[in-house]
Amino acid sequence: MRRLAALCFPLMLAVPFASPMAADPLNDALQRAVNTHTVPAVERFAGASHALSYTAADNCLPEAVKPAYNAAFDAWMGLQHLHMGPVEANGRILAIAFWPDKKGLIPRTLSGYIADEDPVIDDPEAFAQASIAVRGLFALEYMLYDDQFDGYEDGSYSCHLVQAIAHDLGRMGQAIEAEWTADDGFALTLLLAGEAPHPLYLSRMESVQALYTMLTSALEVTRDQRIGRSIGTFEKPRPARAEAYRSERSQRNVELILMATRDLARKLAPGEMPLSEAAFEKTIALVEELDDPAFAGVADPMGRLKVEIIGQNITTILGHLANEVGAPLGVSAGFNASDGD
Repeated sequence: MRRLAALCFPLMLAVPFASPMAADPLNDALQRAVNTHTVPAVERFAGASHALSYTAADNCLPEAVKPAYNAAFDAWMGLQHLHMGPVEANGRILAIAFWPDKKGLIPRTLSGYIADEDPVIDDPEAFAQASIAVRGLFALEYMLYDDQFDGYEDGSYSCHLVQAIAHDLGRMGQAIEAEWTADDGFALTLLLAGEAPHPLYLSRMESVQALYTMLTSALEVTRDQRIGRSIGTFEKPRPARAEAYRSERSQRNVELILMATRDLARKLAPGEMPLSEAAFEKTIALVEELDDPAFAGVADPMGRLKVEIIGQNITTILGHLANEVGAPLGVSAGFNASDGD
């Protein structure tokens, strides 16, 4: 809370006697989105990734690490839609979650490291510069859940590799939090825009535009990638292309990103958004009813249809958000770094 107060303090100084009649919906939306959505998301991932690092250091074996791994992945799904600032700095977003891995680089790279017993894993600074295919949540998923990798023993090279990946994730989580919530950090860059010590956005309108773009892009990626890649075509469904299917997180990840984007939408919305709320509620309920953790059911025509309908409902959400959030704020979805992936 001390940090949140510090972030808001400059704005409070700028308008100390603002009356309710002088309320600025755009600035109010920005304050809510930054202070009650982005900062908590950053802090949750920092805490969960640190706990993962600590757990793996204590016991590297899969069954010991899996609960902390899933908690960290849950926290990441509450943050990964914010493709901006410290999340993207130094290539962190791909180092944390290299997906989709269209060329199968992760298993090949892991196999090479293990076969060569590459000593880079013993040097955290050097490992932070290693290939993204051997770092992050998806490399760790292979180590914990794939039959090719998960049979390692305590004290083995693979054990130390798991510890190195977990430590690296914790390091990145802590760095994101420090850079986002510092007194002159990215939260302040968003809140003050052109008046910030290191301006990135020329106005608060641009800050809101950026956050709205993150919101819509996350939904589009979920529809087109998390769902689209797995359903493939009617003749050739692709369940093995589902996100995190080895750890049976495919369904959960869609549910969590829907919950995260709904929260961001609520914080940005200058008023009620009944159609968006109803569309989110319906879509989340459809995901919960799937009972298909790894999206394996897309191989069956009826299972594929159920997942496809979720994608169609995400399109409906996007339309309502444009009318109930974007238009009232005077913003629309812009270009995002994940576009075209």
